[in-house]
Amino acid sequence: MIWLLFMIHMSITPPDVGVEHAEIVKTFHSEQACIQELQSIFKDAKESGMPVPKTVNLGCVPLKGKMV
Repeated sequence: MIWLLFMIHMSITPPDVGVEHAEIVKTFHSEQACIQELQSIFKDAKESGMPVPKTVNLGCVPLKGKMV
């Protein structure tokens, strides 16, 4: 199974509340590798004094499907 590290940037300005931008940041062959990268992103951002904004959501999502 492939794991996708997604980044979703939310727009929170009324009346345009919703998804402003979404992208796949990286792909992984295991959930553990994806989670480690996710934790690394948050740690590095915090240590650099520029934490991930609250309007940005990051997460690992499994891509299930069959190869054709």
